[in-house]
Amino acid sequence: MKKFTSGKRIGVTAIAYIFVIAGVLALADACKKGKPATEPARQGTVQATKAATSQSQPLTQVVSIANIRQSGDGRASKIMFNQLEEVFTVTDASMLSVLQGAFAAHKSMQITFDPWQASILKIDNLTAAQGAVSSGQRLAGGGSAYEIDLSKMSNDVVNSLPASAVLNATTDSLANVIPDMATAQLMFDYITHQACALPGPYGIDQCISFQYCEDGCYARAHKMCWVINNKFHYGTHKIFSFANAGTDELCVKAEKWGGCCVNWWYHVAPIVNIKTPSGTKAYVFDPAMFDQPVLLATWLHAQENPACVPSGDKPHVTMINIQPTASYWPADGSGYTFGTDPLYTSTNSTMVSYAPLKTCP
Repeated sequence: MKKFTSGKRIGVTAIAYIFVIAGVLALADACKKGKPATEPARQGTVQATKAATSQSQPLTQVVSIANIRQSGDGRASKIMFNQLEEVFTVTDASMLSVLQGAFAAHKSMQITFDPWQASILKIDNLTAAQGAVSSGQRLAGGGSAYEIDLSKMSNDVVNSLPASAVLNATTDSLANVIPDMATAQLMFDYITHQACALPGPYGIDQCISFQYCEDGCYARAHKMCWVINNKFHYGTHKIFSFANAGTDELCVKAEKWGGCCVNWWYHVAPIVNIKTPSGTKAYVFDPAMFDQPVLLATWLHAQENPACVPSGDKPHVTMINIQPTASYWPADGSGYTFGTDPLYTSTNSTMVSYAPLKTCP
């Protein structure tokens, strides 16, 4: 992993609404370079309609443990799962013992949890029929990882980090640079209009759960990349941010969804190239957090919100990893190895499960 310090690399009318939608659809047609894209097939666990899930109802997920560490105040243990970006807190000694055993044995399990309290309610052993936690394979390497310290790095240094991994990349049949910010904003707006918080109709097979920031960034990023690649024909990478050392956590205030605090151990979003008057630059697409594409430094600073720090911990991005689009979620706590979801099994299942949920109770 490369380390960087300061100064070094390290009320709208109906007519207006129609014109906006027409512009977005025209852009999609103009960007196509072949036959119309086909949506990835929805898999067996995915339902065709939204689940009527209550906001207070617990959720169930098959997971593997990325890391276990003590909280900053020493009163609890923090549990990080590869398949969930949220940091969970455990104080029960017997439950912690089970989790530690599973972590040591590299064993997957099924948990029932309350995402709004970041607490684990129940742990179940997997049966053979429940299978693996991912439809893909394990990827190692193939990206660019950097140690991050935003307090010592200028925004210009941070924004230059994607240069080798993203700006100089080439992808067969996909354009590498979006021609201007206006085009990028139209693409961003099209993706935003697929949000589950809006009534639709949607231009893709399943709405995207931007309104539920507690979890699901991996699925949102995967679906957004599919849209950018297949509907607009531009290349993408993914930017992963990690808080995976010491008492680091990603601390975010969900300004768009009620203003409550959300705490993650990792986050991911698509990163693309946009041509600007001052040159081609890498921008992050993250409608769960912003209303427009943003530079990397802006995206990272939003994950170190001092108003959302758990007791004894600190808001700090430990590292970033710029990955190929195929990387889906972490395969372990290192920030270097990733699982994939080539069949969109987890992606679409997650979208259906999270469609009726919201971030702030």
